[in-house]
Amino acid sequence: MSEPRVLRVFVASPDDVAQERDTLAKLLADINDVLVYLAPEKGLRLELVRYETHSYPDIGAPQEVINREIPVDYDIFVGIMWKRAGTPTSTAPSGTIEEFNRACERRKQGSLPRIMFYFCDAPIPMPTASEMQQLSEVVKFRSQLASQGLTVSYPSHAEFGDHVRGGLLRAIRDILIETAGTPKPAMLTGGSPSVDTSSREGAAQLAKDYDQIRRDMSSGDERTRRMEGIFSRMKIEAPKVKDLLSSFQESSSAGERLIAIAVLNMFPNANHLDWLAERMDPEQEKPFVSYHAAVALLDAVINLPAENCTELRNALARARELALRLKGDPDRLTVLRRADQEVEQKCVKSKSAPSP
Repeated sequence: MSEPRVLRVFVASPDDVAQERDTLAKLLADINDVLVYLAPEKGLRLELVRYETHSYPDIGAPQEVINREIPVDYDIFVGIMWKRAGTPTSTAPSGTIEEFNRACERRKQGSLPRIMFYFCDAPIPMPTASEMQQLSEVVKFRSQLASQGLTVSYPSHAEFGDHVRGGLLRAIRDILIETAGTPKPAMLTGGSPSVDTSSREGAAQLAKDYDQIRRDMSSGDERTRRMEGIFSRMKIEAPKVKDLLSSFQESSSAGERLIAIAVLNMFPNANHLDWLAERMDPEQEKPFVSYHAAVALLDAVINLPAENCTELRNALARARELALRLKGDPDRLTVLRRADQEVEQKCVKSKSAPSP
């Protein structure tokens, strides 16, 4: 039997998303049940780390106590926000934001923790003055994270589990493969498509919905929010339609090309880096599609092995060249700069590793 392995998942959020926190706890418990059933010999278990169970009352400001009692040695960071940012601390607009910043500082030292942040798009009742201030901090923080390619949106509190499940499972898979020192399984290598009719039709409808919103709605926050919701659903459907990747890539529909990006976001593959880089061309794609292609490149940098460093660097160089052709859209460039930092860390670390 393998040595027991515990992967720690830290959740950070204000108190207005208590339902999501409970959903995450149940999801981890369900995954643990599956792991015990399918591979008891692996000894793998997930542990949810949160202040309710991993800290205790002590002298000091509340956030300082939590920071002291919960060290940043977890494997996965899951942040959640809706209409509140949380209580301000001495160093950040809220405790949740401070915890996010601590996770980012640790991430600079290696590949952990994997960081995911989810924003709820559920309707918000007419806010009071104090709630408006909280909402303003959420909007500001969400914009900051969007420029780094770190955000995922979900339409309602009840649907959080559907949206976090895929990202969580992929993060677990990638951490285990990375720490085991084994190459990631080949993905999207072609072959005969094996996609059922229902999945094909569902993907086609999502593409049509995106194209219609892009065509019929005026540019603005509401249109972007609607398109983000569609893209989140595309990522949920990605495992079912990944065998159709080539046809999506070659489609004249921007919505279908966006599905291809969703597939590559969930299943990074070195063979498609150049295609993602070409999405930065403002003569081929609108900014929304280009932005998510940049995020997919960032995910590829994070998840592909160091043996792909040359391909990653070449793709990023081409992506930057094309992205600079469109003025006034800094978010893609911010994501690409983060990808540059990640690839240098990965490749420098690889070069400095001792030979076997």
